[in-house]
Amino acid sequence: MKVIRIILLILNIIAALGLVVTTLAGLVSPSTSILPSVLAYAFLPMLALNVVFVLVWLMMGKWQFLISTAAIAARFSFVGLFFQVGGTSTVPPLDEHPDMVTLMSFNVHLFGGNGYESTPKKENAQAFLQLLREEQPMVLCLQEYGSVKGMSVTDSLELMGYNHYFGSRGSNTAPANTVVFSKLPITYVKKIDQQKILVEILHGERPFRLLCVHMGSYSFDLNDRAEVEQMAHLRIDSTSRRTLGKAKETVLRHETEWNEQLRPLVADCKMPLLLAGDMNDIPSSWLYKQISLLLDDTYRDKGLGFCTTYNGSFPRFRIDMVFHSPQFSTLSYRRIGNDLSDHYPVLVSLEMNDK
Repeated sequence: MKVIRIILLILNIIAALGLVVTTLAGLVSPSTSILPSVLAYAFLPMLALNVVFVLVWLMMGKWQFLISTAAIAARFSFVGLFFQVGGTSTVPPLDEHPDMVTLMSFNVHLFGGNGYESTPKKENAQAFLQLLREEQPMVLCLQEYGSVKGMSVTDSLELMGYNHYFGSRGSNTAPANTVVFSKLPITYVKKIDQQKILVEILHGERPFRLLCVHMGSYSFDLNDRAEVEQMAHLRIDSTSRRTLGKAKETVLRHETEWNEQLRPLVADCKMPLLLAGDMNDIPSSWLYKQISLLLDDTYRDKGLGFCTTYNGSFPRFRIDMVFHSPQFSTLSYRRIGNDLSDHYPVLVSLEMNDK
């Protein structure tokens, strides 16, 4: 029995240290060391493992439960990145909040459903339009938006009142756009690159800016996804290095995208600002930390419960996000569950509060 307790103690110490290590990504840039960014994906499993150790030691009546308890307490603030209480998904009446802006961010995956292969399907596009009729967001921030055979989604959106739009065309082989559709006038547009745009929108007499972005993708193919699932079960072989290499390249690209493209636009903006889109990174990442130093996360403001926005194969995390500057306050947050894409749409309502 003593040997078992010693083994448990060693494993517990490793798990406690592991939990702390998984929270270091925000402090270490990917270009300095890629390891914290990779280990950040293990935060939730390591948190669960430490909870198990606490329960095991408590059942045994041993003081060692304090080891994991201390580790959990030290990094408890990270739980709020994944789980929230006290929020609301109900959009308040517009007549009570005349300065309210409702925004939906959605990677529509070319209307190809939630499978890996994205073949545009008319029924998915029609279901998307029906969703908009029900929710009536003022502004749409869409990623991987493209054409659908047999119908014009853009024409349908114009008929629904989204008369103002601007997009950034993708490559000829993958004609996907990052596009903003708005019922409110768009008074200024700027193309940042093929997947990121900046627009200025006029709400009444008050302008605000919106950065609609699709950060660099991991570009995992079917083999990579199988490797990720194996690594989740601690089965790592030589072929896993290729997948890890893709992950490293993507995280490094996110650092460049933020430092060279987005941070200057966010830091220098004097008017109310929203940043929305598919971040292709998780809440415990370096990228999220950098954004949250300048902007607030609508999920942390008004989210409710555990939230994931990626609807594809493992791993599933909250990677679609909406951030706001201090001139906004969040009124509601909702992730909408459906199978129209390999992402879920996020619907938020915000109020401009700095006149």
